[in-house]
Amino acid sequence: MKDVKTIILLFESSYEYGREFLKGVAQYARERRNWHLRLYPLAVADVKNPLAGCDGIIARSAEAATMQRLKASGLPLVDAFCQVQDPDIVGVDSNHETIAVMAAKHLMHRHFRNFAYCGYRGTRYSDMMAAAFSRTLAKAGHKCLEYGILEKPTDAVFSDNGARKPKSPRRLAAWLAKLPSRTAIFCANDLRAYNVLNICNEIGRNVPSDIAIIGVDNDTVLCSCASVPLSSIDPNAFNVGHTAAKVLDDLMEHRTSQQDARSIHYVKPGDLIERESTETYPLDPSWLAEALVHVDANISRPLSAHNLLKIAGVSHTALQKTFKRKVGMSPGRYILSVKMREAQRLLETKKILVKEIAMRTGFPDPKYFCRTYHAYFGHPPSLASVE
Repeated sequence: MKDVKTIILLFESSYEYGREFLKGVAQYARERRNWHLRLYPLAVADVKNPLAGCDGIIARSAEAATMQRLKASGLPLVDAFCQVQDPDIVGVDSNHETIAVMAAKHLMHRHFRNFAYCGYRGTRYSDMMAAAFSRTLAKAGHKCLEYGILEKPTDAVFSDNGARKPKSPRRLAAWLAKLPSRTAIFCANDLRAYNVLNICNEIGRNVPSDIAIIGVDNDTVLCSCASVPLSSIDPNAFNVGHTAAKVLDDLMEHRTSQQDARSIHYVKPGDLIERESTETYPLDPSWLAEALVHVDANISRPLSAHNLLKIAGVSHTALQKTFKRKVGMSPGRYILSVKMREAQRLLETKKILVKEIAMRTGFPDPKYFCRTYHAYFGHPPSLASVE
């Protein structure tokens, strides 16, 4: 039996991100078989006794004083929030820039032309997402309006219900009221998205037809219980936790020294989960938007322009002309592009068979799917992950 290692986890678990992160750590502990985990609230960081006899620490703290106290213990330490910029503390986090790019590309695909970002200025991960979101939009010729109030984080955000409310609800309401019609808002997390949704309801801005909202964390309870279910991006908290445990293990076993590990290990995020808060297309006529939503909702079924004729209730000529003028391609080509983009995403992010991907994109015959994919991208689906 290996020597037992006692690991202190200073972490909140009230939201889904924290719970998924801790599940990832617990999975690594099961794989090691000699880890004993102790979960404490962040307030325990002020007390020395709980750290006595432990071998390593994983902490999610936003405050420099807390991280410095933990650092002073001399124990191997992993920072799971990465707000504190200390070159001697190694961090592990989701790749926030990748998350922001995912949000921007998704909203641009939905033909939005007005964009906004609502986060917590002064909070590192939020500022990273704001910059990446704006940069991605700028490359496509779009501007981004940002909610600019300074909200530097404290550890109260992990435990205090009062701290989870907007710092200045009236100011946020005034900002939302001034946004152009048909604006897509990317929020730093699901809690912010939830707050934005509630204020939109109060000031009479309809979601999603007037304001579309997408958050981060995929907190299924918060997103599903909102008055309009919220779209969100999964930050892959489970793998972030698993990676944090692996990094701590390397530090404890001296495979990596704390000094050599002066960096942040970024973990690739998971999927974008779309719910009603972004299920819209800001396009006229209204039947066109309904037709595009229908394509998204039925991607796993065989679809053709004939199916869209029934949704649109217009002539074949009107359908073809409107699609080419508004979307830039024929209805049939648009349906194919949506299916191929989804197939490409599945090939890049999921370890599943091509046969299953074919079924998920409405191709009952896998061979026909492979020929179609090859014709569309110029290579077979087996090469998608290396292109």
